[in-house]
Amino acid sequence: MKFTWFQSKLTFVIIPEANGSVVRLKLSRAALWSALFLMLLLSGTTCTLLIRSWHSTVSVSLKSVEMKGRATQLEQDLHRKNAAIERLQNDIYALSKQAEEVRSQMERLKRLEQDLNKLAPGSAERRKTGGQPVSAAVSAHAGGMGGEAFPVTEGQTHELAAAAGARYTALHAEIKELASRLGQTKRQLQEKQERQRRTPDIWPTLSKIVTSPYGYRKDPFTNKLSFHRGIDIAGKLGDPVYAVAGGVVQSVGYDKLHGHNVVIEHDKGLKTWYMHLNSAQVNRGDKVGKGQTIGQLGTTGRSTGPHLHYEVLLSGKSTDPAPYMPSVKRKKEGKK
Repeated sequence: MKFTWFQSKLTFVIIPEANGSVVRLKLSRAALWSALFLMLLLSGTTCTLLIRSWHSTVSVSLKSVEMKGRATQLEQDLHRKNAAIERLQNDIYALSKQAEEVRSQMERLKRLEQDLNKLAPGSAERRKTGGQPVSAAVSAHAGGMGGEAFPVTEGQTHELAAAAGARYTALHAEIKELASRLGQTKRQLQEKQERQRRTPDIWPTLSKIVTSPYGYRKDPFTNKLSFHRGIDIAGKLGDPVYAVAGGVVQSVGYDKLHGHNVVIEHDKGLKTWYMHLNSAQVNRGDKVGKGQTIGQLGTTGRSTGPHLHYEVLLSGKSTDPAPYMPSVKRKKEGKK
């Protein structure tokens, strides 16, 4: 029954315009359905191909846009990296210039150290500081510049960075060593200054006229040969008498031989003694500085007139004060 349904025919009548003959088409149901199926199949295939073609076109367009975006991003990244590399190269160059400047400063510090060593005791035993000579640099704005430009390669950049790093490493070690040496030099200079402060090297009076030097002489009272343990310096009554070095007042006293007198202890067993003072202006235990007034010139005790008897004691024994004074002028005999 079903088979005969497919074999049954359908007649299609096509009526044209006037004066045209009528066309009749007879098709079996199977042929008609086959034609419809083929049309549907063809339409579906065409739609599928169109959809795939459209999808492919859209995909290509999207990929093209994506690739363009990636290319733009990569180009921007490359530009940023090139800029970063250029900044890095400039920074490395600046570091190398700074290293050269620090090196120049190190050379100046070394020369300063040499000058300090000359002032410090034992400078002859100092070891000489080495180092390359400082090259004179001229500012880029002081003159013309030119020449062909050769881009710096990656290898040259690494070499410059390694050289700058090596310079800074070497400079760090040199600065550390120099700081130690300068610290030692400073301590030695401070010790030298302290010794100088506590070493007699100035006149104890305004006057520099020596009326009786250290050594043998005829005693002014007995006219007999005697030994004079200090020097007598003439002056005006009431003139200031100065401590010839920093120290501590060991004693302040009076007796009929020395009159008013002051003894100051300085350094390493060195003492100075000031006699025949009109008065003393310090007390036992006072700390005094070099050049500080400790009394007034007088003529107390065993004295023939206003003067200062200045005596230097080394390890408890009198010694010639002349080496501890800038210069000594002796009053000529018979000069009024």
